[in-house]
Amino acid sequence: MPQGKWFRIGYGFIVILLIAYLASMVDYLFDPIGAALAALFVPIVLSGMFYYMFRPPVRFLARRLPLSLAIVIVYLAVLGLIFLFSMLIWPPIREQSFTLVQNFPDIVKSVGDWLTSMQKHQWVQDISKDDTFSTENLSSQLSTTLKDVLNSIVGSVRSLFNMIMNFFLLLGLVPFIIYYMLKDGNKFPALVLRMLPNRLHNEALTTLKEIDASIGSFILGKVITSLVIGTLTFCGYLVIDLPYPLLLGLVAAITNVIPYLGPLLAAIPTVIVALTVSPVAVLQVCAIIIISNQIESNIIGPKIMGKQLNVHPLTIMLLVIGASAIIGPIGMVFVVPAYAILKIIAIRIYNFNKNNRIDKEPNLLSPPPRM
Repeated sequence: MPQGKWFRIGYGFIVILLIAYLASMVDYLFDPIGAALAALFVPIVLSGMFYYMFRPPVRFLARRLPLSLAIVIVYLAVLGLIFLFSMLIWPPIREQSFTLVQNFPDIVKSVGDWLTSMQKHQWVQDISKDDTFSTENLSSQLSTTLKDVLNSIVGSVRSLFNMIMNFFLLLGLVPFIIYYMLKDGNKFPALVLRMLPNRLHNEALTTLKEIDASIGSFILGKVITSLVIGTLTFCGYLVIDLPYPLLLGLVAAITNVIPYLGPLLAAIPTVIVALTVSPVAVLQVCAIIIISNQIESNIIGPKIMGKQLNVHPLTIMLLVIGASAIIGPIGMVFVVPAYAILKIIAIRIYNFNKNNRIDKEPNLLSPPPRM
């Protein structure tokens, strides 16, 4: 039997496929485990996100106060922010949301009128002589696309509300998980090291620290930059007197968590609303989105996030597109940090094996030992 490197890799791949096939034959044994993991996924992920958001202020307060008291103070501060949000920001967002839903038929009609007015221009009439580029076909295609976008937005809103409802159902569980993560999070590396041989402890500890720094900077940076993007776009929409400025600014802040494709997703509903005002408003909206994202990506983002993830932008775009097709919107958010974690682990394992292999190879140029 061949014993080459690639043959051993092939053997391992075949064994993995065989195990997966055998596991599929007894799926009734693994379905309960999968259901349990699926139920735990949301609270664990939410707790991890809030853990990295709460950890910096907790560590700052823990320098002068007991750790438990520092956690309680941060919890009270967060409750205060939630109360202020519910009193000052949520009412206008809710009002603008209801107004947008009520006025959506008028928005569709305004976009249709705009397309009809475009037919009067000479260059459009010249293009429309070809059936492929006729204004009638273009209008019907854009109307169909607009309806598809509406259905997609409605579906996303429903998914968002379902997620919010699930979050409130888990509201009694998540704070306790976050509390114990903040209190005993420093014990996690020691727990991992216990499961590994002593010779791997230094490498594993370095890997855990690198993963922790990368994920922490990514989550905290995304939260801060999303707030910045939301504030900048909201102020810009106020300046140009765009309808629903707070709601559209919130959309820009939420979609900003999706790397690179987030601004494009935020621009779709904003441009549709701007079409109801004037073509000039569309250009102003595009300028606001471009300027705000340039400020975030070139000035604010690098100072907050740095280059901890060390992932090429093209790789990020491909990952986000692939994850959206396979997993959906949730995959677009989590695929980049998941890829960064796997990349760190793979590089560490490769370097560790390479260094050990070099250390074990004899030095043929060294002088022979003295007899």
